Formats: sequence, C-alpha cells, structure tokens
Amino acid sequence: MSESVSFTAERKVTREEFMELAQNGMRDLMDIEQYKLVDGYKGEALSHFVYDTATHDCFLIDLRTAYELLALSLAGENKQQVLSSLKKIASSVS
Repeated sequence: MSESVSFTAERKVTREEFMELAQNGMRDLMDIEQYKLVDGYKGEALSHFVYDTATHDCFLIDLRTAYELLALSLAGENKQQVLSSLKKIASSVS
C-alpha cells in the first residue's frame, strides 16, 4: 500500500447527528470488544462510524478508514492491532 491510513475520526457526532445520517438504515459491519463499525444511509449518502459502546461516543470516519478496519478484521489480522486502530480513532477527537 503506497499510503498508510492514519486511523483518525473526521469528527465526533452526537446521537442526534448519527440518527440523522443513518435515517434510512444502519448496518453493523464489525464488533470487537466495546467497539462497533457501522454504516448508515441518508437517502443515497452512505456514512461510516465507529461506535464506542462503553462511552456511547460515536465517531464519523471516512470510507477508506472503514475499509481498512474491515479488511484488517476479515484478513484475520491480530485482534490487538484492530483494537489499537479503533482506540486511535476514539482518541483522535474529543
């Protein structure tokens, strides 16, 4: 891969913002410990999120970051590496 993924959130979103961005449906893509990778539709627009079930914080991430998280998980990478990436996202914005 020529460019590394930084595993940062675009921003933290409120529950209301999440519900607005996922008003036409949500899918759980991955669960690991307290974190969920989910996506949601608003009309034709698709948004991706990391949700921390321990704190109920939700972070908007870009498609590339979502893809890399899912690819790491599906490729059987070390669970701690995936978890570390999720923690980076959760700590990247306050």
